[in-house]
Amino acid sequence: MDIYKRLQERLDVHAAGAPAADSFDKILRILFSPEEAEVAIHLTFVLQPVSKLSQKTGIEPDRLASMLEGMADRGVVFAKLKPGAENRYSLLPTIPGLFEFPFMRPERTPQVKELGKLWEEYHHDGMGNAHAGAPTPQMRVIPIQETINMTSEVLPYEIVSDMISRAQVISLTNCACRVSKGACDKPLEVCFSFDDMARFLVERDRARFIDKAEALKVLKFAEDEGLVHTINNSQDKPGVICNCCSCCCTLLRGITEVKNPNAISTSAYIVSYTPDECIGCHLCVERCPMNALEENEDKVLTREENCIGCGLCVSTCPTESLVMNKRAAIPEVIPTGKELFMKVLKEKGKLEAFARLNQE
Repeated sequence: MDIYKRLQERLDVHAAGAPAADSFDKILRILFSPEEAEVAIHLTFVLQPVSKLSQKTGIEPDRLASMLEGMADRGVVFAKLKPGAENRYSLLPTIPGLFEFPFMRPERTPQVKELGKLWEEYHHDGMGNAHAGAPTPQMRVIPIQETINMTSEVLPYEIVSDMISRAQVISLTNCACRVSKGACDKPLEVCFSFDDMARFLVERDRARFIDKAEALKVLKFAEDEGLVHTINNSQDKPGVICNCCSCCCTLLRGITEVKNPNAISTSAYIVSYTPDECIGCHLCVERCPMNALEENEDKVLTREENCIGCGLCVSTCPTESLVMNKRAAIPEVIPTGKELFMKVLKEKGKLEAFARLNQE
């Protein structure tokens, strides 16, 4: 079997998915040389030391370490460095990982442009539906904090500043979706990673460390620019927080273009409209990323079925004719990231295969 086919099948065991497609085969051939692909098919999604990987691959440790470091620098494998211990390496999933990391530097080289076109093809060739191929979405929308009534009913994981406060380490990087697709002029450096992933991205010069005060400033800037906060669909701590536009974001376009309702979970809130107070400025219509609002003569028509509960319309309304209320049916947010991952694996029928791969 072709080495790139074997790598695709290995990556597809992950909950993120990596379905076979000509576009993905071309992506793998750009990201991995044949020799690197041979190494990658011996990696798992669990970190392993160079000494063990040397035994599995038959490659001398120093040479293998140099290869793995080069791959990690390019953002195609994950690495964890610890002083006084062996460096450890693992596979990266397609999302977040192989798609995002090569785009986290803003340069538009010919290779970056080619990868952007191929990932766009792959999104429609099956990746969009594969990533969102379970009833439980892996990411969710989190509303603009100022647009929700801060009562005892508001849960900590619904408050973006609270989620940030739980992080040990925060990094800020460029939005891979906008670098990849390049369909708008929204700001790039607005996406967060946390803890181990943050450390990895900074070590590989794909992000920079920021403190919590700067993180909150960036969030406010993103809100002002009309970007949607999205976060992993668990209650415990953030893995990533992205600030998304509807023209480039893989997740939001999963709803609008691929028509997959599981592409991302809505927030626990939905917009409510009071026509009597509306002055017909239509600022909300321009600001809504999901076409949940439209002009209706000198008023506004709401399409609640399209509302993802981001709050962007409410934050721009000058008359408070738009407010955010709790949904009647609140989407489930899984207690921990580990439980979320295992639940999605089980729903996709991949749990046993994933466990077997990581026991190698």
